[in-house]
Amino acid sequence: MYILYALLILAGLSLLLGILVTIFSKILYVKEDTRIEEVTKMLPGYNCGACGYPGCNGMAEALVNKKEATPDKCKPSKKENKEKIINYLKENSQGDK
Repeated sequence: MYILYALLILAGLSLLLGILVTIFSKILYVKEDTRIEEVTKMLPGYNCGACGYPGCNGMAEALVNKKEATPDKCKPSKKENKEKIINYLKENSQGDK
């Protein structure tokens, strides 16, 4: 009989914790800007830091958030890719956040 009680308590706790995780995942959800990922794909992916940012993802984030970054700061990137990034950001700008 004690085993049945233990199993029922564990099942109840599992159900309660599962519900809490689901609720908190909805409440604490962080929407990511998909433009950062797209710009990162357009960069060469060397993560060299020559631009002054911590890797290509940091550079892409700075470009999307309109900090003092320009595609010209990326030394290994080709001219065509820099133009592609500029055009992409012009087409997909979401204004000031």
